[in-house]
Order: sequence, then C-alpha cells, then structure tokens
Amino acid sequence: MSARIQTNPSLIEWLRDYEEQPWRRYVQGLRARGELVDVGGVMVDGRALFATRFRCDSKTCAMVDRPQGVESCCEEYFVELTLAERDRIIERGAEVVEFLSRKDPGRVAPNRDIASFFDDRNTIELRKEDNRCVFSYRDEAGQLWCGLHALALHKGWPIESIKPVTCILFPLVVFRFENGEMLLTATSEEVERMFANPKESLKLPCLLKQAGDPMYIECRSAIETAFGKTFYEHLAAAAAEYTKPPAAK
Repeated sequence: MSARIQTNPSLIEWLRDYEEQPWRRYVQGLRARGELVDVGGVMVDGRALFATRFRCDSKTCAMVDRPQGVESCCEEYFVELTLAERDRIIERGAEVVEFLSRKDPGRVAPNRDIASFFDDRNTIELRKEDNRCVFSYRDEAGQLWCGLHALALHKGWPIESIKPVTCILFPLVVFRFENGEMLLTATSEEVERMFANPKESLKLPCLLKQAGDPMYIECRSAIETAFGKTFYEHLAAAAAEYTKPPAAK
C-alpha cells in the first residue's frame, strides 16, 4: 500500500469555492436586500418562500393537449436519485409494477423488471418513457399522475418512503454548505444558473403565473416532510413578520 500523500490545500480550497461560491454570493445578495431570514438555524430565502406565489395545477401542464411551449416537471425534468432512494423503490418493485400495469397497461407489463425503470450508471436517474417520467401514468381524461405518490396513498405508506426527495420538494431547493449551513430557497432562473445543467424554469406555468398561496403555504407538506412540523411553525411565524408593512415591523 502506498503512503498517503497530502493533497495540496489550494486544490481543496478551489474545489470548495467552485461548488459553494455562487451560492455564497446568492446568500450575500439576499442578506444585502434584507431578504435572508434565519429560521431555526436554516437560512431561508424570504423572497422565494414568502413573497413568491405558487400553485401546483397539473391540469395546465400535465394534460395530453397542453399548450405548445408549456413545460411539465414530470416530462421535461430528469430526476436523479440516491442509492437509498433507488433501493426503497426496488424493495417494493413488485407492488409498483403491479400498480402501474393496471394504470398504464399499454406501457408497463405485469412481469416487468423494476430495474428497467432506472438509468443506473454512475448517477441514477428515472428513465423517461412516452416523453414522461417512467413512474407516471395518465387517467382516462389524459391527466398525468405520479404512480409512486398514488401507490403510497393507496397503500397508506408515508410518501417519503418511496417517492424521491427531489420530487417531493419541487420547486423547493435546499443547498448544504461544507460547514453545515443550509439554505432553503426555490427554483428560479437565478437559482438554476448555479446548477451544472440549468433548466428553463420560467417555462413552467406553475412558476410563471405567480398565482395561488405564498410558496411556503403551498409547499407545506414538503417542508414538513423535510424539516419537520416544528420548523414549519417557526417558518410561518417568520413569514408573518417578513410580510408586515414596514411601519408595523
């Protein structure tokens, strides 16, 4: 066995800065504008969570006859999983395949191998079939549904026990810095510039319309799943303070 050679500290610093520097600059911008809120030790993007309105209305983006140029997160976005997430789905593979073979018999055969649902090389991604997520199905009206979410509801399983965290959180974004600090924000053109393969978020009608409740209310279930109910209570209190008229603060 060869002796361990100490890595050049400048390389370690470069790797950290390459990954974190855009996010640090984003946080600095939020802080300078008074839009960064501390909630239980988590840095929260007040503009994204409290001032942005969002409604998940899949009848706009997930129908067979959706308008030209309108994107859908279940169709255009690729979802990357961890090994643990993949293994949780595989453990219940027989039930997943049986469910989808009833909901989408033209595409999913009853004896299909659950491993074929994944593009499993170095990264693990959910495959696309019929121009949509491999775990999705359409009902008689042409509405697109998440098969993993629907199966969990049918079986009484916790959603997070089988549905990928990325899908649960969307359009929320969580970034963890090397020192343990964490930022909670949401998908936007500015945020996606910091990813290796940015998406064109503003083509998603749910983000474009700015309709519905503030982001933190519409995404309450996802936030509670990821951070817990106590965190959400503190987040709601921070939202009330953030949205007060300036004279009332």
